[in-house]
Amino acid sequence: MRASRGARLLVAAAAVAAAGLAATTALAGGGFQGPSFGYGRYVREARAFRFCDSFARRPARYRTCLSDQALWLVVHTHDSARELPRIDRYAHSVGGFLDNNCHILMHPVGRRYARLVHLTLARLRDYLPRTNDPGCSAGFGHGLIMELGPQIVRMGPQGAAAACRKASTRYQRYSCVHGLGHAYMRLFGELVTPSLAACSALGPTDAADCAQGAFHDYWIAVAGLDQTRRPADTTTSPRKLCGAQHSRFVRACWYRAWLERPPHRVPRSGAALVALCDGLSGLQQQACVTGGSVIVSPDPFTQLAVCKQLRGADAEACVRGIRVPALAAQPLRDQVRLIRGCAGIDHAAQHACYAWLGEALNVVRNGGFGDTGCGELMYAKTRDACAAGARAYNGALQTFS
Repeated sequence: MRASRGARLLVAAAAVAAAGLAATTALAGGGFQGPSFGYGRYVREARAFRFCDSFARRPARYRTCLSDQALWLVVHTHDSARELPRIDRYAHSVGGFLDNNCHILMHPVGRRYARLVHLTLARLRDYLPRTNDPGCSAGFGHGLIMELGPQIVRMGPQGAAAACRKASTRYQRYSCVHGLGHAYMRLFGELVTPSLAACSALGPTDAADCAQGAFHDYWIAVAGLDQTRRPADTTTSPRKLCGAQHSRFVRACWYRAWLERPPHRVPRSGAALVALCDGLSGLQQQACVTGGSVIVSPDPFTQLAVCKQLRGADAEACVRGIRVPALAAQPLRDQVRLIRGCAGIDHAAQHACYAWLGEALNVVRNGGFGDTGCGELMYAKTRDACAAGARAYNGALQTFS
């Protein structure tokens, strides 16, 4: 990771300031400077984030504290590429608010850090976290890219797409393109039309994945989170928003709709999932089912169990919402166990299930699932469907996170 002398000085100054704040205000015996007993492998991360416990009853202050402490960690280590994966692992180990909200908490951390090190698109790869984790690391990466918005525009769509192609893994390339959608929305004042036009200019492979980032930022702005301002004439109805989109963006629109703005009753069964999308038809209905499937559960096996209750196109659409990246850090046997579950899906949707999970699992394994994973399936037809999906892993994903 290369940074200018000025950037290193800024980093050092920020580190000293943050450390001083933590040291002077931590609770005795339990704050940032407290004991390490029980902190496990992530003593540095535990001390930093547990300092914020005293603000747990003040949500806004608590969120700010977590982001501030994350920035301290990245600045202090001088190595965002390796520190963010540690933060991910710590967040997963403790669960709760930090784990559930780490992605969006890291957006401002990425933006602030990009300013500190005077980040450029040419050096982006050096700072991107070296992991496929969709939580803290992906959020930090998106924050970096948001801050690069003016450079992205000057470079033009082909230059921006080329910069993302330099990422180390397929998942990181996808996440980079998703981040472009965030960046365009910030540049265009959270207006969907010009942002999607910018995404379209990236080309057919990246347009839909960029659009998903744009819709993600749209719903963040609707909620007034992450230092956004809600634009005028904003609709809070996903039916209205997604119903107005070109077909190539419909799945990306619905994928983020329920995830960022959940319905009053979260669907826990196949029947509830279909009821959520009552009155829709065709692609809109299928995309709505996919979006609803995302919020059924954070556990992909539970999601798949609900998809087994559906038939035909509904079952196929449901499978596209399964949170495959949640298994990114799990051993191959667990990933194979998930795709073997396609055997219980309605027969009409089984081929699509094997193909989609084969593609998504090949993304998280960076091309390593097609042979090792698909080859573990019992029947030739299922192996072929899985392998065909795996071969498509460099194409547009649309419904992925």
